[in-house]
Amino acid sequence: MRIIDHKPVLFEKSAHNIWTDPYIQQQILKEHLDPQSDGASRKQESVLKIVDFILQHTKPQSHLLDLGCGPGLYTSLLADKDYMVTGIDFNKASIEYAIGKREEINYILGDYINNYPMGKYDTITMIYCDMGTHPDSDCDRLLDNIYLSLADGGILIFDVFSEGIIDDRQESRNWEYAPCGGFWNESEYLLLSQTFHYPENKVFAYQYNLILEDTAKHFIIWERYYSEEEITSILKKVGFRKISIYKELLGKNDFTSSSEFFIVAEK
Repeated sequence: MRIIDHKPVLFEKSAHNIWTDPYIQQQILKEHLDPQSDGASRKQESVLKIVDFILQHTKPQSHLLDLGCGPGLYTSLLADKDYMVTGIDFNKASIEYAIGKREEINYILGDYINNYPMGKYDTITMIYCDMGTHPDSDCDRLLDNIYLSLADGGILIFDVFSEGIIDDRQESRNWEYAPCGGFWNESEYLLLSQTFHYPENKVFAYQYNLILEDTAKHFIIWERYYSEEEITSILKKVGFRKISIYKELLGKNDFTSSSEFFIVAEK
């Protein structure tokens, strides 16, 4: 049984992934569907604010693509407003739930980095600070695909963590013993967790060693934060011509950090 204790290489991929682990993805779905939890999607109050924000910045009844759609919390509300909606996510449990709730919405089980759903969209959304979970090469590839698939005058709406997140985070080590199972596994487990900071890259890594009776699983979750100037420069290089930043959209909340801002970028 091997426990990985070293600081990972920047954006190193772990052997296991919480989004595709059969048990954990079910637990994530439960978090998505809890209207009082910011644990996987934001709580219902925040979801409604974000949907209103999207409606304010997009054309009525337009074609919208939601990247990392989860169980369809945003897509369902936007479909109710007569948007033609496509959603993609690689959490199988979430996509199956979404399809079961709204068969008329086009849901895709897949990885939007490697299996981007090309087409023409008036609006593309990516909520829950997903941009910061990918290495620069994947972000560049994703943004190029987003730009190509947007119609002229199309809008990209997404959120990222700001530099203020460093006030909420510090490098640490912790452990959790679950004698009857819990979020990470249905059986007894010991979870060793570590937080690493890469200040020169503006990145945090959350490393987990999940120790079970006869095996160990290793997970890493990445979280990048940005300055307003940095994200604006990245988008301008892709070709976006008008970029607006919105702070304090949600106010203080129980998400990973309240230090986030939303970006509206026009092609």
